[in-house]
Order: sequence, then structure tokens, then C-alpha cells
Amino acid sequence: MIFHATVMLLVGLICGAPYGRAINRRQPASTIAAWRVAHSSLPMGAALMIAIGAVQSSLKVSSAVAWSMTWSFVISAYAFCVSLPLAAVVGHRGLSSEGPAKAKLVYLGNLVGAWGSMVGALLLLYASWVSLAD
Repeated sequence: MIFHATVMLLVGLICGAPYGRAINRRQPASTIAAWRVAHSSLPMGAALMIAIGAVQSSLKVSSAVAWSMTWSFVISAYAFCVSLPLAAVVGHRGLSSEGPAKAKLVYLGNLVGAWGSMVGALLLLYASWVSLAD
């Protein structure tokens, strides 16, 4: 998980370049905000994954649960690595499945990212609860 978190961190940091460029070129506030979301959210997600990866070996769950949790977060991470920068590029927030294909692609990425995070968080909650009992 830590390798994939590092990739996510790198993508988020790279999003700082177009974020700064958008500010310097006085692009619309919505474009600047979209790049700010990508530049700040992706490293935060990466930090979460690094923290989970650091403690995951101490959780007393089956390898199937640990594997499912890991890949839920990894799939979520890559979905957001695509959807957040894409949202800034195409100018769609991806909060609705309506609109052109670009907007639907951003929406799909956000949907996969959100569901992956939710499944991963629920599995982490379960793993934490089970490990607490031991």
C-alpha cells in the first residue's frame, strides 16, 4: 500500500504546478479551486494510506480482509488520481452523471474513488475492532 500511496503523493504534488500556473494566469476561480482540491486532497489521501500501511501488519485479521482493505484504498487512490486532475482540466466537478462524456468520466472516477474509500474504511473499522478484542 505504501508504494501506491507514494505514487498518489507524487501525482498530488505534481498538481501543484498547474495550480500555481492557474493562479498566475488569473484563470477562473473554479479552475483554481479544482487544482487546489487535486493538489491538497491527493497528498492527504496518500498520508492516510501510508499511516494505514504502517499499522496494517499489526491488525489481527485474515489475509483476505487485509488484501481487500489494501486494494479498496489503492483502487480509490488511482480513481482520484485520475478524476481530480481531470476535473480541473475539463472544467467539470464530477458531482453528477449528467453532461458530456468528460463530465461522466470525472463522475465515474469520483464514484469509484468514494466507494473504494468507503469500503476500505469499513474494512479498517472491522479490522480495528477485531484486533482490539485480542
